[in-house]
Amino acid sequence: MSFKWFVTAISLNKVYMKFFWLLCLLVLFPAVLPAQDILSEDASESIVDKINKSEPGKGSVRIIQDDIIASKIGKPGKKAASVSETNGVAHYVQMSGWRIQVFSGNNQRVSKNEAFSKETNLKSSFPELSTYVKYNAPFWRLRVGDFQTYQDAHTMLLQLRRTFPAFGREMSIVKEKIQVKVQ
Repeated sequence: MSFKWFVTAISLNKVYMKFFWLLCLLVLFPAVLPAQDILSEDASESIVDKINKSEPGKGSVRIIQDDIIASKIGKPGKKAASVSETNGVAHYVQMSGWRIQVFSGNNQRVSKNEAFSKETNLKSSFPELSTYVKYNAPFWRLRVGDFQTYQDAHTMLLQLRRTFPAFGREMSIVKEKIQVKVQ
């Protein structure tokens, strides 16, 4: 008799626990919704507006500035591109862009030679493309091009796949810091 009572008590506890969590959800969920509205209103208000707003019992500060500056404050700006020199003549801007990864291999005996041989093949067909063979342990990678847009990289990828169908399947477009020559 006591075993049946124990099983009944456990099943009743499960029912009560489900009811308890449902009740908590129904009580707490409506309390969270207005908090989200308050947070979204605060996010749209700029820091200058918050400082200029007068509140009872607090001191006041007044910031007077041009509207252009006020519109820029608190918003993410564009990252500055870094300018570098090569041989004191050519200037390059380093920025975020796209390259085509032609080869990536981690076989220590073969990958280095394969990356450089594919680079030679690419240079013979596309001498205008800049090539980059890099070793980042344990991978040897061959990447080509300095494309500012994904569309430019995709167009070149299609040309490379038509020219080199043997290793066209492993080619892909990757996001990377690129160097663009300043004119």
